[in-house]
Amino acid sequence: MNKVLVTVLLFLSFASIAQVTVEGDSVLTDSLKSDSTIVKEKPEPLMVDFPSYKMTFPDTWKVKNGCIETQCTINSPRDTLMNFDTYIESVNLTVNKLNNTSYTALKYADYSIGYLPKVVQQFQVLERKNLGRNSYRVTYRGVKNGLRQTWRQYYYVRSGKVYIVTFSAETRKYEIYQPLIEPYLDSFTFK
Repeated sequence: MNKVLVTVLLFLSFASIAQVTVEGDSVLTDSLKSDSTIVKEKPEPLMVDFPSYKMTFPDTWKVKNGCIETQCTINSPRDTLMNFDTYIESVNLTVNKLNNTSYTALKYADYSIGYLPKVVQQFQVLERKNLGRNSYRVTYRGVKNGLRQTWRQYYYVRSGKVYIVTFSAETRKYEIYQPLIEPYLDSFTFK
């Protein structure tokens, strides 16, 4: 029952709410068809566009203040009907210089897997997947700040830098969010 309620709330968050109220720079337009039916046109996805990469997000998500090319956070809307959501799901974009230009995405993923247990309690790798010579994906879960969380992290290595795309969700909501956010995670593109 709880999972069904969360699914319904997420659906409302991603779809219905976006068509009823739009904040920020998004514009919602109405079209009047010849039969007097009003059709709501879907807003464009949110785009984060930097000189070296770009990525799209659901139009209801918001870019956190202070977003720069090397560190940017995009937050989901609250997924409860009230304002007591215990965790705001997010995507973080991080760019780090590599000390060694021979680093591959796999090497960086291995480094991260070695480091993460120091900051995530009960750390457990759920999936590792090579996406090509210069890209790798790791899905893991654990406890951070007292909350059970699941992360899906992409590592892209290019021009002596690693570009890290991290989606984080409460573990109990991850399976609901993951298929909704995956096309957006796949939208990361170098220029």
